[in-house]
Amino acid sequence: MKKKILDNLYARFQAYMDRIKRVDAQMLTARIDAPRRKSLGEHLWCVVGARESYAKAIAAGQWVGFDCSMSTLSHQDFLDKLEESAQAVRNAIECVDDWTSEREDLLATLAEHEVMHEGQIIRHVYGTGGTLPASWKWA
Repeated sequence: MKKKILDNLYARFQAYMDRIKRVDAQMLTARIDAPRRKSLGEHLWCVVGARESYAKAIAAGQWVGFDCSMSTLSHQDFLDKLEESAQAVRNAIECVDDWTSEREDLLATLAEHEVMHEGQIIRHVYGTGGTLPASWKWA
């Protein structure tokens, strides 16, 4: 199961990179007319923060709290932080020798979080008239 989750998770990491490369500053702040709407930037901030937080948790073997290193929501910051946070998760996973059930749960929850935001971002992008790269398999 771990290998499949990792394969899917790493594919999602690449899909987010494919998406952010096709975004401009205006798209990051655009909102759709829907209840409880967030901007694309707000969704991506949460993705980065979750990746950073789950990387720390996987390394520690337990949840250690949520934190996001992003101080600005610029296009370049998203390019950098999406890549850095994906690498932080990869590094944490590669360094773990003892895959406890808690670590498996953390990994599964991170994968679910990525997919949840992917669905929200798909709705947002289509709602604002945008398009998605082919790597966004749910679109």
